[in-house]
Amino acid sequence: MFIERSYAERESLSDRDLERIRASLVDQVQRFKDAIRGYAPDKMEKYGQPFLAGLLQKVADVDATIASRGSGN
Repeated sequence: MFIERSYAERESLSDRDLERIRASLVDQVQRFKDAIRGYAPDKMEKYGQPFLAGLLQKVADVDATIASRGSGN
């Protein structure tokens, strides 16, 4: 739940906390990729790919937040 709450409040997090949440999300993506190796094709299409896409979008959103702070200085 920490990741979800932090992600939702990412605009108010410090730079350090943003880096931490990014690292946690990247770790979650890698663990999920490892877990779905054995998924059946229909399960992968129905559950695996959409969930993975959502995780990757969260990483991209956090990256965008970090980039916007970097360019704002």
